[in-house]
Amino acid sequence: MLNVFGGIFYFLISLGVLVTIHEFGHFITARLCGVKVLRFSVGFGPILWKKTAKNGCEYAISAIPLGGYVKMEGENTPTTDKSKLAPDSFKAQSVFKRALIIAAGPVFNIVLAIIVYTMINLHGVNERLPIVGFVVPNTIAQNSGLKEFDRIDVIDGKKIESYQDVIYTLVGLIGSDTNARFEVKGNLGQDDPRTLTMNLKDLVLEKNADPLNTVGFFPCYGKVSNEIAAVQAGSPAEDAQIKIGDKILSINDKETKNWFEIHYEITMSKFEDLHVVIERDGQKYSTVVKPTAKHDEARNKDIPFVGIGPKLEIMQGLTRKVEYDFVGAVGKAFDDAYQMSKVVVVSSYKLLSGSISAKNISGPIAIAKGAQESASYGLFIFLGFLAAISVNLGILNLLPIPVLDGGQLLFLAYEALMRREPSARAQMVLTSCGAAVLLTLMLFAVFNDLQGL
Repeated sequence: MLNVFGGIFYFLISLGVLVTIHEFGHFITARLCGVKVLRFSVGFGPILWKKTAKNGCEYAISAIPLGGYVKMEGENTPTTDKSKLAPDSFKAQSVFKRALIIAAGPVFNIVLAIIVYTMINLHGVNERLPIVGFVVPNTIAQNSGLKEFDRIDVIDGKKIESYQDVIYTLVGLIGSDTNARFEVKGNLGQDDPRTLTMNLKDLVLEKNADPLNTVGFFPCYGKVSNEIAAVQAGSPAEDAQIKIGDKILSINDKETKNWFEIHYEITMSKFEDLHVVIERDGQKYSTVVKPTAKHDEARNKDIPFVGIGPKLEIMQGLTRKVEYDFVGAVGKAFDDAYQMSKVVVVSSYKLLSGSISAKNISGPIAIAKGAQESASYGLFIFLGFLAAISVNLGILNLLPIPVLDGGQLLFLAYEALMRREPSARAQMVLTSCGAAVLLTLMLFAVFNDLQGL
């Protein structure tokens, strides 16, 4: 119950900030362009609170917190006779000024993201270096020759500094019929460079799937042997007499040299009995473990559960904290916003092509859950989530769908080229179609969210 209220609380904070900044972009640009603003509302529907300023603008908070709007003088008046329009009305302005006003909302969302990324960069960024841990058997990663403790230096000519770079790059490659070139160095980057080739055309990024795992590898968190460091009380492992200090030599006749191989064999068991060979005090023993089902919230499915934990040997040099001065922080923030924008655009295309499952389309419930989870890790993780959502909101609002800002910019582009507005009927039909598309996507997103609960 606390998670539910926490999710709602952080969702309202996130959406409140993002919507207010978006609408403020429209508002302040309209004012600077000499347009009279009649109402600035955060939220849609019935007005819960309002206050009228001396300049006549009504500031309001409305009941449905899934957006907002700025109502301007004469914005719905046809421009057939501009002489009848008030000088401070929206339609009395040039096409260029009206485009500025409409584009300002998405632009302010991206500017907000740059400001937030700058704050994060000034605080210092902890980066996990792109060193490979476990490589999953019989996957594209293993078949390409990727190995444990390889450091990924370059992918398709792009220099790789962290695992975030790897993820951004893989999202662009999944589903693409190109032979991506990976430049790697073994032994934590100490060995001579090798060049690998991967073709990710046939991969599909499923709901909540990690691009790394989809390709077939995991980040390195340290050296993990096949020695057990924890056994949960009352677990299948305890029932099978497995003890701390045991080394698991094999599962179902498959040799297991480290924890990743143990975890892989357990996951692949599909809840069937596991025939386990262990080593204890130099002696070998055999036992049978009967996995139970445990729900994995991240993947929203039941997975085999045994109840053991690995012995982890901490390794130095797997992470680094990068600190920036102000100029560096701003420059990195622009790059962060650009990379996130690129991911949004590429992901949208791959959703249409099918390379990314439509089940990844998320709505307000998923945003609330993400907001609550990110906040639980600390302020700067939450700020990173807020910046990412702000970029998403800005870019998606620029899509050429009527009812979105991008659709209104499309109408203005038509007016600039043809020297006249699209007919009122054409605008009404296209806007209705756009609203139907948007409503369908929202309902689909909510359906996906509910399936993920």
